[in-house]
Amino acid sequence: MSRREPNEMAEVLRRLRDEMGSLRRITGSQRLDRLIAVRSGVAIGVAAVAVLGKVIDDGPMRMSDLADAVRTHPAALTRQVQALETEGYVERSADPHDGRASVVAVTAAGRVAHRRIEAANDELMAEQLDGWSTEELSELVEQLDRLVADLRAVPASRRSKTAG
Repeated sequence: MSRREPNEMAEVLRRLRDEMGSLRRITGSQRLDRLIAVRSGVAIGVAAVAVLGKVIDDGPMRMSDLADAVRTHPAALTRQVQALETEGYVERSADPHDGRASVVAVTAAGRVAHRRIEAANDELMAEQLDGWSTEELSELVEQLDRLVADLRAVPASRRSKTAG
């Protein structure tokens, strides 16, 4: 990163925080949930979609592993899994290695619902980003990948404290 004046960097970071907040509000809005539900015919929220997608991508998993994977509190995950279970999109069973734990697995209906949600999301995003070229979107994706990786990384200041 090129050297910036401290005030310039502070302003850029403030703008980044603001835009990330706007993005979070848009992507987590109930309005968007309702729109996707109408388009897909599947009425589950963004958090439940993320849980369902993780179970589809990674296969059956213990609730504790799923909570870690979707970066949510176990109590919040339990609510999402219960909602998905009620709709018939996942099923829970006892962990064969530890009867105290449960394993979540996707059902055929869950796979169909997830495909419908993804298709509705893709259709809506294509409409919203119609003015963007494929090259612009590819560049944005690359930059977002980098941003996410950097934000997930342990800062050097914390690494040195934990190493000692």
